[in-house]
Amino acid sequence: MTLEQLKVLQKIVELGSLKAAANALFKTQPALSISIKKLEQQYNIELLDRGKYRLTLTPKGKIFYRQAQLLLSDATQLDSIGHQLATGDEPLLKIGFEPVCQPADIVAGISAAKDRFPITEFQLISGSRLSALEQIDRDEVDIAIGTWFILFHGLGDYYTTPIATFELVLAVAPSIVSTPRPTTLRELSHIPSITLIESNLAFDTERLGINNAAQQFKTNDMATIKAMLCSGLGIAIVPKDHIAKELASGELIALEIKDFEESLIGEVRLIRSNDKVLGPVGQHFWNTMANSL
Repeated sequence: MTLEQLKVLQKIVELGSLKAAANALFKTQPALSISIKKLEQQYNIELLDRGKYRLTLTPKGKIFYRQAQLLLSDATQLDSIGHQLATGDEPLLKIGFEPVCQPADIVAGISAAKDRFPITEFQLISGSRLSALEQIDRDEVDIAIGTWFILFHGLGDYYTTPIATFELVLAVAPSIVSTPRPTTLRELSHIPSITLIESNLAFDTERLGINNAAQQFKTNDMATIKAMLCSGLGIAIVPKDHIAKELASGELIALEIKDFEESLIGEVRLIRSNDKVLGPVGQHFWNTMANSL
């Protein structure tokens, strides 16, 4: 049995005659007839009912043909994969991201690439705060998406593209703050602090958060921070867009503290190593995310 024989059978079934199938395949009718005869002789079964004006499948032929269609479909897919691999499409693209990022935006970028590159496996790898550079330096990911500061330029050779901005606010559940509301950090010292786990970068310390609280809760997941905030576990500095609904409903409030910035504006960038050459899949994802700003 060969794929060519199965393709001949498929075309005969689709068109109902040797003549039509021969014309479609640019072959002679005798050649097609011999091909099907050899296939039938190999399994000692009749695949086609030749007693009617239009060639149709026998009962056994129908069973055989159903499986043949699956095999032909797999062969077509394999042929496509082979051609895509030959063009240099990456079989795997690893994308790292920090908690400040919106996963929905990253998923949108992947969705734009999935049909164009159907053989590529996409891996989304989350990290702690400010972990994007670590992921790149350790070659854990091909592209990282994370917070960017000017001082990062001196830490290594990176190529970056800004894709979004975010605003950090000091948020808390109204039920755990006094009335009138606190206006200094000292007045918040009795409230536990909820923070993201620090990265291994030398300058990333607890001082980047609310560090005067007696008790702290830490996680590397923004959804968990929001859940802890809403439950009244403590206070946290979080991206405003991650808690927009809760702020609008009053479930959470943003505090105005005299000795603390009311809000901090940050930038999110695509990051890769300067010596990293992206393939077609990585470049498509990069361009899609860069154009979304």
